Amino acid sequence: MGFLFPEFLFCLVLVAIPVIIHLFNFKRFKKVYFTNINFLTAVQLQTATAKNLKECLVLLCRILAIVFFVLAFAQPFIKNNQQQQGFQKNVVSIYLDNSFSMAAVNKNGTLLDEGKRKVKDLVNAYGLNDRFQLLTNNFGAASQRLLAKDELLDELDNVTVEPLSSSYQQIINKQADFLNAQQQVNRTAYLISDFQKQPNFKQVLQKDTAISFTLVPLLSNNLPNISVDSVYFLNPFHQAQQSESLVYKLSNHFDKDVENISLSLKINGVQKAIGNSSIKANSYVLDTLLFSGLTGNWQKATLSIKDYPITFDDELNFVFKIQDHSNITAIYDGKPVKSIGVAYRTDPFFKLSEIDQAQLNYSSLASQQLVVLENLTQVPAGLAQQLKIYVKNGGNLSVFIPLKADLLSYKAFLQGLETDIPLSLETTENKVAKLNLAHPLFKDLFDQYPKNIDLPIAKQFFKASNFTKTTRQLLFSGTASNNLLSAYQLGKGKIYISFLPLENEASNFSQHALFLPILFKSALVGFNSPALFYTLGDVKNVSMPSIPLAENQNIKIVGNGVDVIPSYQNNGLNSSIYFADQLKKPGFYDVFYRDSIVNIFALNQSRAESDLSFYSQTELESKFQIPAKSIISSKEKITDQQIKEVNLGTSLWKLCLILTLIFLAAEILLIRFYKKPVLNQKEKI
Repeated sequence: MGFLFPEFLFCLVLVAIPVIIHLFNFKRFKKVYFTNINFLTAVQLQTATAKNLKECLVLLCRILAIVFFVLAFAQPFIKNNQQQQGFQKNVVSIYLDNSFSMAAVNKNGTLLDEGKRKVKDLVNAYGLNDRFQLLTNNFGAASQRLLAKDELLDELDNVTVEPLSSSYQQIINKQADFLNAQQQVNRTAYLISDFQKQPNFKQVLQKDTAISFTLVPLLSNNLPNISVDSVYFLNPFHQAQQSESLVYKLSNHFDKDVENISLSLKINGVQKAIGNSSIKANSYVLDTLLFSGLTGNWQKATLSIKDYPITFDDELNFVFKIQDHSNITAIYDGKPVKSIGVAYRTDPFFKLSEIDQAQLNYSSLASQQLVVLENLTQVPAGLAQQLKIYVKNGGNLSVFIPLKADLLSYKAFLQGLETDIPLSLETTENKVAKLNLAHPLFKDLFDQYPKNIDLPIAKQFFKASNFTKTTRQLLFSGTASNNLLSAYQLGKGKIYISFLPLENEASNFSQHALFLPILFKSALVGFNSPALFYTLGDVKNVSMPSIPLAENQNIKIVGNGVDVIPSYQNNGLNSSIYFADQLKKPGFYDVFYRDSIVNIFALNQSRAESDLSFYSQTELESKFQIPAKSIISSKEKITDQQIKEVNLGTSLWKLCLILTLIFLAAEILLIRFYKKPVLNQKEKI
């Protein structure tokens, strides 16, 4: 047990006052003379023991009342397991929330300004020798060192609202790591925030029980807000002048319905579509915008709404690219397959290169959207290894197994790709009985699926394995549910395997009407569409196609008033640029190499702050596992006395005050109602 104000214990000497009164309050008997004893009809005899009992009880009540009254001022407490160790120096970690929600305004100004005032009160309540950590959502360099009072106040002036937010678990972990690195000090952590609800907040936070955590919730208002959350295209591949379908998501973060909110889509600064949506309370809506007429290369698009007073999530920036050609390499053995070359040359969009396997330059694979194995009887081990790397990095591969294929070679090759393998050549007639119309290869292929459709027929086909641990998507099913054409996934790339040989004596697949659209679609879906947008704070690198970056050459990121040289990592088909925390504003960023734009990406502010609902004190006590006294009301000025109270264990001053009143009441009752035991004796004269 300890005392918050032990100096009041000197007042216990006041206990001597009732003791002295008791010792010197001797009753003196007075003689009364009677002229006639007949006036005395009865005598009440009282024992000295009974009289002394009452006086002792009254004395005890007075002593205890004074003792507990003094203790109430001394404020005793029971130390808990987080009790400070009595070191002379304190190290205090202060987290000040500077996310977008802290820009909200209440009667005291913005929440961030109010939070800064709380930090100043907190710092002023500590001594000159105490040291501090100032932590914000960017976890900057200043948060990694101890600060004196003046240094912290200087850093505090530089804190502004930023488009970053951190989970409460991340924050208390950062505070715990920093405080545990300090030795022979009292460790205390404060969190000053509006404590906005977080969707990924676990039921109970994991925190260091050796550190005293205190919360200072700032009062904010629940405001209506609509956010533009995300977009995606129904068709990830984009060609000039084609019709586009853009799906968007709007969320209503309030308890009232919203009707006919208007939105606008601008591409390269030109409005391309408008729309409106209605959203139920605390819900979201998915809808579609249609537009067309695009030309050029990179497209910078912004989908926006008008919604006040919260505006940071009213715009969503995204980029996409209009493709003007598709690179395809067809690898053959001896001579190319005529039907494949004729099919791709019908459309100038496809840039077909047919290369004999003996003359193939493996380094050229990285720039191809599709690689086709036409009629290889064997797949050399070197080629198999390069194709596996190509597919894993996002390349796409079509395999047409010829009649004269070396099945052992294909088995080794396809097992490396984790697909089914050809087991044997079957010479019984088989017909495609079913198409997987849900697959992207067949999307938009039929306006209406014919009832009696003509499908490919095979006189010879390869019997495929039926491995369970594959990513098989069956495209052609035979009459006996045979696997005749399937798609597989490996890493970031796709593999299409035809167990129908293309030779005319084996099947009519190469002459069938489905052959050309399947070839086209396998090339078109081979484009690895870049991410439409990234979120600030959630990403520190961006993927892009590989470029031949020579030694001592750099790429640059330019946009929103910044010019950054990022680090570059080449992964073969794709590469990544790392910019860490150098980009802090939403918008569009151009990636330059040798004064040419090689990539464009868009950054948006996180939507984690869009839902402006906040935790109550009861919820904070439950989730942070702290007592009510460890939550300081924002209406109170933080003082050194309040800090002492928060950092102590269970306070007992209220109990002492109650006991004081109880003993005072007991004294009064004893004096007024305690009846002395008497002995009645009548003497008749």
